[in-house]
Amino acid sequence: MSNTNHHQPRYRIKSVANITGLSTHVIRKWEERYDLFHPIRTKNRYRTFSEKDIQLLLFIKTKLREGKSIGQVAQTDSVALRQDMQQTPLPLCLIPPPFHEDVKNLIQAARHLQSDHIQLKLNHWIRHLGLQKAMMLIIFPVLQLIGEVWHQGGISISGEHHVSQLVRQYLLTATKKDPSSHTRQAIVACVPGDYHEIAPLTATLFLQDLGWHAIFLGPSVSFEILHTALRRKQPQLMILSCMLEPDEDTLCSWIERMTKDIQPQCTLAVGGAGLSSYNTLFNQYEIPYLRTIKDINVFTPNSRMIHNTSMSAI
Repeated sequence: MSNTNHHQPRYRIKSVANITGLSTHVIRKWEERYDLFHPIRTKNRYRTFSEKDIQLLLFIKTKLREGKSIGQVAQTDSVALRQDMQQTPLPLCLIPPPFHEDVKNLIQAARHLQSDHIQLKLNHWIRHLGLQKAMMLIIFPVLQLIGEVWHQGGISISGEHHVSQLVRQYLLTATKKDPSSHTRQAIVACVPGDYHEIAPLTATLFLQDLGWHAIFLGPSVSFEILHTALRRKQPQLMILSCMLEPDEDTLCSWIERMTKDIQPQCTLAVGGAGLSSYNTLFNQYEIPYLRTIKDINVFTPNSRMIHNTSMSAI
């Protein structure tokens, strides 16, 4: 049974431009000249677009990258284009071959917003592999695959959210089961403005399995809250995650706060795709950059990388 919400969200043209990377001028021209989509006007006469419209725009971008012109794409009517959009090929190279059919079925369920089908598939993988192994072997690759398919217009924003929110709930439940008997404290959090919780939640789970009493503080955690957590929890380790690349000024501000407020008090590490291009810079400040979740294995509670520091300065 589908769990489709009939009150579908609508997006103003500026939001659509931000999501798709197309200018508002291009979107208006494609609407007027090629009649490929029909945004609904609000009472204030603002154009509002559906998720399917956003998918179609992303799908058209994919076709243009393949060498077609917008005129050639527009020769196919919007109904046929939307049908082709749902048949976007799945780049399964990241997925272990034994799971290919399972993943195809999950993507199809996500396209139709069938949460129950998605949950059954996730349950099956976790039950047979365990949550940690399932995350590394299949669920992380699936999330990456869904991201690629979304950028090609092959799945809606809601379809992607159906999968990621179910995975997030599994991780939240698992990390809250930590017996809290470990003496070593660790804190994991998303940097300010970052709301991507799955990777840091998985990092929290890995730390707990390594013997840490690890806590995930949440998404978009301010440095003021981190400072308070340092004072109250007195952790020996803190890991900050960032999936979206910050601008240079923001990064410099973060590094200043990290080296002033956090690093003198405990071992600090960072991770996430948004910081990958700054790996060398973080190394200059002796802040390890974790390329993958597996890199967390260096932080055993008795690791030489963990230093003991008095918290009295906080």
